Amino acid sequence: MSTIKDISKKAGVSISTVSLVLNNKGYVKPETYQRVLSVMHELNYKPSRSARKLATRKNGNIGFIIWESHFYEVEMFYSQVFLGMEYAARKSDSYILLTTVKDQFDPKTDLPRFLQYGDVDGVALAGRVPHELVYYLEKERIPFVLIDYSIPGKKYNSVQIDNYNGAYSAVQHLVELGRKRIGFVGGTFFHSSIKERYRGYKDCIETNKVMAADDISKYTYVEDTETSPAIGEKGISSLLKNDAKLDAVFCCNDPTAMGVIKEIQRRQLKIPEDIAVVGFDDIPNSSYSTPKLTTVHVPKLALGKEAFNLLNKVIEHPLEPPQTRVIATTLVKRESTGIKETVD
Repeated sequence: MSTIKDISKKAGVSISTVSLVLNNKGYVKPETYQRVLSVMHELNYKPSRSARKLATRKNGNIGFIIWESHFYEVEMFYSQVFLGMEYAARKSDSYILLTTVKDQFDPKTDLPRFLQYGDVDGVALAGRVPHELVYYLEKERIPFVLIDYSIPGKKYNSVQIDNYNGAYSAVQHLVELGRKRIGFVGGTFFHSSIKERYRGYKDCIETNKVMAADDISKYTYVEDTETSPAIGEKGISSLLKNDAKLDAVFCCNDPTAMGVIKEIQRRQLKIPEDIAVVGFDDIPNSSYSTPKLTTVHVPKLALGKEAFNLLNKVIEHPLEPPQTRVIATTLVKRESTGIKETVD
């Protein structure tokens, strides 16, 4: 197997020049550049990861960290985001290393091993993560990107979903169907995405004057815990107790909507005739539920790919100001609102 030394000897250049060509950095005369490339091709040279690490001082590894509870509750969402990063990484010969962290996080005892040993060039943090971990990365100057999460009062590099407009369009759909008593069921507002989705719901209700502003709280069920089907079941029960004539529900995400559907059907009410249901995220199960769930589609693979691209930019240019990239959503109308599947 050929080495950098073989390339440099046959091309008649220094090892450092070969390294510049390999990493496409620094100035090399065009004729020298082409000569090195020709020799590399002739010798069928493929740089090893260890050689690349020595030349670039990079591992070629990217960490992907998710909160342990997220991994269990909404795995279908973040596994797709992870896959998007994986697809993007393949094109750059990078590896994505996945791990989880607990909510009660202490950098002294709970630091992921790839951070302990400096085995990653940067880190993607998916969804809600312990703030202590974010502050550790910031202190240690380890490049990182937040995915689908933000910390109030802090500006970090992040890739966000257009949660507000996605929610607004979902509720607008219910309004246009003539629904007058539209509820909201969700989990903790500690997660910025849920908070933004509720804001979209509330603004749409107020703008369309469907219900009095003072009555919105009567149609809101929010529990200070992570989203789940169980919250959906409890939420719809609470809303129906407040108003038996409730005719629509916007749920903060699809797992919550699945719980809402289950409880509505247990009560022998009809969807969408009695109560229309809309979710958010468009996880795979949403198109297989009975009835099929109207939901806001989030391009999860695109979210992961964009996070990978932004993180690489942060790694290459660590002193640039933080930026936020926003991924647009689309409304997928299905049976739970009485529509044969269409996409807005």
